[in-house]
Amino acid sequence: MLHMGRTIAFYYHIPVWKIDNKLFVPSYLGVFINELAAQVKMLYLVMHESPAEDGADYLLNSPNILFVSLGLKTPAWHRMIFYRKILKGKLHVLTNIDFFIVRSPSPLSPFINKFVPAKKIVYMIVGDYLDGARQIKFNSIRSSMIILLLRINDSLFRAQMKKSLVLVNSPALFEKYQKLSKFIGLIKTTTLSTKDFFYREDTCASSEIRLLFTGRFDPAKGLFELVQSIKELSISGKTFQLDFVGWETDKAEPVKAELQKLGKHLGLQQFLHFHPKMSVGEELNAMYRKADIYLIPSYHEGFPRTIWEAMANSCPVIATSVGSIPFVLTDKEQAILIQPKNVNEIVDAIKLVVEDTNLRRKIIQNGFVLAQSNTLETQTAHLLTNIYSIGEN
Repeated sequence: MLHMGRTIAFYYHIPVWKIDNKLFVPSYLGVFINELAAQVKMLYLVMHESPAEDGADYLLNSPNILFVSLGLKTPAWHRMIFYRKILKGKLHVLTNIDFFIVRSPSPLSPFINKFVPAKKIVYMIVGDYLDGARQIKFNSIRSSMIILLLRINDSLFRAQMKKSLVLVNSPALFEKYQKLSKFIGLIKTTTLSTKDFFYREDTCASSEIRLLFTGRFDPAKGLFELVQSIKELSISGKTFQLDFVGWETDKAEPVKAELQKLGKHLGLQQFLHFHPKMSVGEELNAMYRKADIYLIPSYHEGFPRTIWEAMANSCPVIATSVGSIPFVLTDKEQAILIQPKNVNEIVDAIKLVVEDTNLRRKIIQNGFVLAQSNTLETQTAHLLTNIYSIGEN
């Protein structure tokens, strides 16, 4: 491959689960790390460890991965305050690297250049802490402190962007940061491999329609509006089943409990189905292939990888027109785009997809074609080409 002689380091705050000298991470991250390792000579993996699995279900099996442990993962505020203690003496092994990819935002992102030359750092930005902070309500001391922490981290991070190469995974982020860095490029992030594609000409052939959401269980994903939409749809002639596949950051699963409570209140228990987090690839693909429509009615987003997964499995997509989604997808071409926090728009969009066969088939076909240009193999190569073409000029 083009970059097989290169040595790269990679950091992200998602921890590694280490058992019997084998490294496990969540599958959405693992497929990228393994593909990155496949396209370079050596990959230093700079990450925290976790004493428990915590969703780390994917084995990193590339023989050219060298793990640099940052110790057990601590709370975000601790990593920001005590970054020197965490990083000092850990990164000296990276003296022979060509570049250090720092997936961001992350609590340690603003401090990496205190230990690694700024010209070797590549900030791979896949989200926006400030955008997340805007969605948090000032209703407690804890929420106020979280917002303050996010704003401080964002401010420190923006200062460091001026000194390093920046790669962003959406046009919206490119527009936001292009004046901060003289060296900025646009990339796509994905979990799709060439073996993940499954073509169907059509869906919604049965009187029972299966709706699907995959991802983190969070009210800001529009999940409560989704449940309410099932109530509105229940008066139509078809039966709608709604599958939730995902996880929560809180192991007590309070969001799931509230969704179930709402479903019971609305008399929808038999139409709502909750599934645990599934591995990217065969396991998750099976859910997409059973679904008739994929929905992600988020209040805010970057560009969710789940949209690519749904399109690769010939599932028509309904998504909110937020973040980078409208920059990538055109309404009624590759997806149906709606406004957030609006139950009626969700209902109308579902009815449109179900009732308009020609539109549905067009969306499936266009989405499938678009997803084919966004595989791990092609996008990882594109990422590395961006790094070396921009970073070495």
